[in-house]
Amino acid sequence: MPDNQPDLDARLAAGRALARDGQGAAAIGHFRGIVADHPDDPCAHFELAGAFDSQGYAEEAVGPYRRAMALGLAGDDVPRWYVQFGSTLRNVGETDEAIQVLTEGRARFPDDAAIQIFQALALHSAGRDRTALVALLDLVVSAADAPLDLRHYRRAIGAYTDDLRREPS
Repeated sequence: MPDNQPDLDARLAAGRALARDGQGAAAIGHFRGIVADHPDDPCAHFELAGAFDSQGYAEEAVGPYRRAMALGLAGDDVPRWYVQFGSTLRNVGETDEAIQVLTEGRARFPDDAAIQIFQALALHSAGRDRTALVALLDLVVSAADAPLDLRHYRRAIGAYTDDLRREPS
């Protein structure tokens, strides 16, 4: 482990705390500083992308998401990357790439409910409503015996659900 890893971990945790506390602009600035100090750290780029995303700056999030994976993002952040990057691509109008990313994520993490939900949203955005509905029904059937872990995306899924309710049929 590099000597500066405990410091980096503490700085990343402090940035996540800012974001959790509703200080999104401060979190973005904080993560920008970390990226400047640790330009080859995939977690720093991933956290910066997430901070941009949570503040509604989807276009600015694309580059850091791509950089995070190119630098070798690993561990529990990888399935989260698929969800967040796929969702961001959908939000910036790159629906085909969003479907591709989320389909790859689903192949790598077939039991990840969040990936399946965001894949269904991307399919819906592409006008593939039947395929999206089948994906969601597959998820419901597979989750009949186990609770879904959606804690990281509850707010986003709720917001997208509200948007769908407002869409004309």
